[in-house]
Amino acid sequence: MADFAGYEMPLWYSSIKDEHLAVRNNAGIFDVSHMGEIIVEGKDALEFLQYLTTNDISKPPPISATHALILNERGAIKDECLVYNLGDKYMVVYDAVAVEKIYAWFSLFSRFYDVNITNKSYDIQLYAIQGPKAHLLCKELFGIDINEMWWYQAKKINHKGTEIIVSKSGYTGENGCELFFEADVKYCIDLWGKILEKGKKHGIKPCGLGARDTLRIEAGYTLYGEDTKEKQLLSTDIDSVTPLEAGLEFAISFDKDFVGKKALENQNVQKKIMHLKLRERGIPREGCKIFVDGKVVGEVTSGTQSLAGDGIGLCFVDAPLTVGDKVYVEIRGKKKKGEIVKPPFYDPKKYGAFREVI
Repeated sequence: MADFAGYEMPLWYSSIKDEHLAVRNNAGIFDVSHMGEIIVEGKDALEFLQYLTTNDISKPPPISATHALILNERGAIKDECLVYNLGDKYMVVYDAVAVEKIYAWFSLFSRFYDVNITNKSYDIQLYAIQGPKAHLLCKELFGIDINEMWWYQAKKINHKGTEIIVSKSGYTGENGCELFFEADVKYCIDLWGKILEKGKKHGIKPCGLGARDTLRIEAGYTLYGEDTKEKQLLSTDIDSVTPLEAGLEFAISFDKDFVGKKALENQNVQKKIMHLKLRERGIPREGCKIFVDGKVVGEVTSGTQSLAGDGIGLCFVDAPLTVGDKVYVEIRGKKKKGEIVKPPFYDPKKYGAFREVI
């Protein structure tokens, strides 16, 4: 167990490797109820969120989500988020470490709109069922075939008197669903136990923060607080990361106005988050320096060991570097050969949400 964003969280139940492999090969369940959720409703709800987030959330129909970013006026990432159109209101889902910060940011702007915002971060539970067999379990438990849903589509169901939003989403690179609901402790424990019981024949395992981190790195996903950070007073330059530096352009719609847009349009990108694989034995860790021709060109922001046993990681490097470029990573005083690569770090034909064989 470990402290995370004020919560006592499991790092692992059995082992990080055991849980990582369960998600890649079968199924795993994560209790990620620490995540933040804000409900936005009212006449100006759509207009409000269009300005506060980077993507065009007017496009997806109810009930589905849009992957977006929340920026400050300098264009730096305050956090990544999913914005759910629930039909009569919106739900913004974001990182636990930014719960109070994002709520305060939304509150600051809400005075200019006819909206009502409610911080539901401490009321909404969130379970994530992830892996190639997650769809079988979801169908048995809730009668929903997530394979027939598009990514980020959701459905509302009534399960033993409790409304659950079942969303086709996740943070592991695998197929799966996330369950949002409000209930008492007994219901939460009973549902957790039921999922594990029903999933036993599918090889499901409870998974902790350790596997959640190694899985998202292997998929090439950024994490706020590690790979992206908002610049604060007296912080270092690397603490200011924009979507153009983080490779998150897909979550931006420049066809509308949003906080930070002008800063992005005027930015001269000098550094970028890229993906690194070692060609020698070793594991790159946060802070490891990256060299080209004997000169420091960046540093690792998060790293681990891949399914194939390779040292992998996300890193900040000078913008001119591209996929295929050879680099060296300094690990415990020794320089290890590496290469800039394109994610994911697993074979997408054998693993991941879009694998060819299940």
